[in-house]
Amino acid sequence: SCGLASSRLSANSVYCSAATTEAATAALPAADETQGGFQAYAAAQDLVKATEEAFKAAGRKPSYLVTMSLQASVEAGKDTFDIEAPGSHKLAFSSRLDDDDMPVLGAALQAVASCLSRLDLSCNLLTDAGAQTLASTLLSRATRLTSLSLRSNSIGPKGCAAVCEALRACPELRELDFAFNPLGREGGMCVVNFLRSSPNLLQLRLHDCEADIDAVIGVAEALLGTDMQLQVCNIENPRIQTLQEEHTVHLGRMLRVNANLTELSLGKIKMRDEGVRQLVSFLIENKTLRKLDLRCNELRSDGAKHLAILLEQDCQLSALDVSSNSLGHMSNVDGAKAIARALTCNRMLQELSLDRNSLCGEALQAIADAIDQNSTLKLITLYHNAWDVASSQKFQEIVADRTRITELKSMGVAPGVRH
Repeated sequence: SCGLASSRLSANSVYCSAATTEAATAALPAADETQGGFQAYAAAQDLVKATEEAFKAAGRKPSYLVTMSLQASVEAGKDTFDIEAPGSHKLAFSSRLDDDDMPVLGAALQAVASCLSRLDLSCNLLTDAGAQTLASTLLSRATRLTSLSLRSNSIGPKGCAAVCEALRACPELRELDFAFNPLGREGGMCVVNFLRSSPNLLQLRLHDCEADIDAVIGVAEALLGTDMQLQVCNIENPRIQTLQEEHTVHLGRMLRVNANLTELSLGKIKMRDEGVRQLVSFLIENKTLRKLDLRCNELRSDGAKHLAILLEQDCQLSALDVSSNSLGHMSNVDGAKAIARALTCNRMLQELSLDRNSLCGEALQAIADAIDQNSTLKLITLYHNAWDVASSQKFQEIVADRTRITELKSMGVAPGVRH
């Protein structure tokens, strides 16, 4: 499966890397830099075929996706090229790239590294060794790189550090995805330090990386800078050991002043009712955030009430996900009714997810009545709640109502079934 949590580097793999580098280099014409741009070099050296031959010369199976990416870039006629080789692709699922492929790939493309625009090696079998090789052979020369995805590999702190250091030579980088790698605290802080020095980065995905609370706070502090342009940030599922929720205070303070962030994912950060209260107190002043994901936290009825306060204000959120919490714990309907009241006056929210919240029929009925008065909501999901016949029928009536100004799509409605 993708992203096995392993960061091994054996003497055998070091030997193989050295051997494959030598073989790959011998298979390609010597070139220290591109002459006349990517298209000229690709044509003069028959880059697509030469890359395939380099893999064969090193005793490695040529990557179909690498070949197709190069071919597509040549046919596009642009002066940059992309490598889209995710291991999750159906044509690569049983032949993913691993550490021993990186020296070959690096040697094959080193001469045109400065023309590399997008690199997707997600869901492959890279460890620290492969990441370090990739960093030294390609990334450190990829001065026009705009997007890098290494998600769902097995890259640890050392590989992450090497990649982040190499990326300092990539001033045009706008998207960085390290999700689902065992980066740990050290790796997480490497990414934080890179973020601090990369104000033009637009998207950062650092979720499910075994980073700790320091990385969460570090990201929040980095985004306090007025020159930071980050728009999309996902830091879900860090390793939070404290019950004090100081990380939510830092996130809140950041949201109060940050004017560029539009999407923020804070799922699985052990946020409780008091934490969301603090977050909301700062978030009320934010007018740019559009999507907030708080799924899989520990919010109950009081947390729902705090979110209702946010929705009642001049809130600019268009999407809110609070699925997999406990807003209706022990059949408590107060939180759901507070959200329902907020929906009657909110005119910005378009998507609301309340899946898996132990909402009873009375709570669902209150939300249904509120949506009946709301003309802007387009999607609401309510899977795995305690439906009764009355609440499900009410939702079906709303969905079937052709007189609504905005068509509503409701998912998870099941009459008479307790999920």
